[in-house]
Amino acid sequence: MEWRIKLEAKTCWGEVTEVEIASLSRRTIAATDEDVGMSLAESKAILAALQQAIVTTQIDEYVTCSRVCRSCLSFLSIRDRRSRKLQTLFGTVVVCAPRIRVCACINELGLEDKSVSPLAHLLPDRCTPELRRLQAELGSRLSFREAGYMLSALLPCSPPTHSSIRNRLGRVADDLDERDWMLVSEARTLAKAEAETTTNRSPVTVILDGAHIRAIPTAQGRLVDVTVGKIVSSDGKSRRFGFALRGAAAIQDTLRAALTAQGWQPGSAVTVISDGEPALRNLVKLATGEPVTHILDWWHLSIRVQHIEQTIVGMQALEAPVHPTISFAAAEADRLRHLLWNGYAEEAWQLVHTIQSWARRIFDFAGSVHEARARKLWGHCADLKTYVGNSEAAIVDYSRRYHSNIPVASSAAEGCVDEIANTRMGKKQRMRWSPRGAHRVATVRAAMLDNRLHRQVTPRRKAA
Repeated sequence: MEWRIKLEAKTCWGEVTEVEIASLSRRTIAATDEDVGMSLAESKAILAALQQAIVTTQIDEYVTCSRVCRSCLSFLSIRDRRSRKLQTLFGTVVVCAPRIRVCACINELGLEDKSVSPLAHLLPDRCTPELRRLQAELGSRLSFREAGYMLSALLPCSPPTHSSIRNRLGRVADDLDERDWMLVSEARTLAKAEAETTTNRSPVTVILDGAHIRAIPTAQGRLVDVTVGKIVSSDGKSRRFGFALRGAAAIQDTLRAALTAQGWQPGSAVTVISDGEPALRNLVKLATGEPVTHILDWWHLSIRVQHIEQTIVGMQALEAPVHPTISFAAAEADRLRHLLWNGYAEEAWQLVHTIQSWARRIFDFAGSVHEARARKLWGHCADLKTYVGNSEAAIVDYSRRYHSNIPVASSAAEGCVDEIANTRMGKKQRMRWSPRGAHRVATVRAAMLDNRLHRQVTPRRKAA
C-alpha cells in the first residue's frame, strides 16, 4: 500500500502551486505490528518537509509584498540576495532573504545607498516565537540539557544546546518583564482619569514568602534570595509571581504590573500576608506607593504555640511526680491559642509571659527530671513572646476572616515556593544560580503555571 502527501499553495493573487511532500509505503502481506501507522522518524521527516514548503512560499510572498512602496506604490528593486536559516518548531528552514533598496520618494537626496531586509524585520532572532516559548517552558520545567534532549527527540527541530535553551528562556523572561513595564506605564497614564471617575476599587490580597537557592561562586553571598507569592483579587482569581531581589531590574514595576493585572488601582486596599519579615511587606508598599495592611501569617503563630503544647505534653508524660504548675501551663496553652486566633495579641503576650515564668519555676523546683524540658519550654515561650511583641499590630481576628473565606495564612505562598523555586532551582537540584538567571527562571515558571506564557506575544523588533 502507498500514500502520497501533496501540498497545494495558493497566493493572494491567485497563483496555485502543488508540491509533493512525502510518500509512504507499507506491505500488506506478512505485515507486522511495526508496519501500522507512521513511525516517529517518518512523522518528523514529513513535518520538516511540510514546514520547509510552507515557510519558503510564505516568506517569498511576504518579501514580494514588501517590495511595494507604501508611499508611491512603486515596485522596489533588490540590492542583493542571501540565504538565512530560520529555526522553527518543525525544523530549520533555509529561505531567501533579499535586501530591498529604499524608495527614492523616501530617500529624496539619494546620498546613501540604503536598503532594508524584510525578513530581519519580521524575525529579528531568526527563530519563531512558538519555538522560543516552548524552549523556555521546557527549560523552566527541566534542566537545560534535558529540555534540549526532549525537544529534539519528539520534534524535527534542530537539536538545541543547553546554552541556547538558557538564552531563549532569558529572552522570553525579558519580554515578560518588558510587557509588565508597558502595563505599568499604561496604568499610570490612565490613573488620573480613573481616579476621578472610579469610586469602587476592588481590594486585593498579596501573599508573600521567600526561598533561598545556592548561588554561583562569583555571586555576592552563598545564597540567592527569591521572593515568590500570589495575588488574590476580590473575585477569587489569583496570579503568581516570582523574582530574585538582586536579579530583577525593576522589582517595583514587576510587582505593580501583577497587581494591576489583578484589578488593583491606586487607592485600592492592599492586604499583605507574610511571616513577619519587614522586607516582604516593604516590597508591596514600594510597588503601590501607598500604605498597606499587614497581617501576620497564622501558620507561623500556630506552629510556635504547637511547640509549647508539645513540650508540656512531653513533661506530663514523664514517669515522675508531676509538678502542679505543669497542669496550669497545659490549661493555659489551650487558652493561648484561642486568644491569638481571635486577635487578642496583648492578652496573649501576657499569658506567654506567665507560662514562661512557670517554666522557670518548674526548672527550679521540679528537679533534674524536668530540667531539659523546662529549658525547652522556656525557650519556646521566649521565641513566641518576641514574635508576638514584634508583630502585635499585624495580629488580627483570624476567626472572623476565616469564616468570611478570606485568607489567613501564607500557605498559598508556601506552595509557590515549591512550584516556582524549589522544584526547579532548589532541593535536590545540583545547579548553582546567578541572581539574574534565578530571576529569569522564576519569571518564566510563574507565567507557565498561570498559563500566561503562550499568551504572551510580540517579541521585541529591531529597527529595519
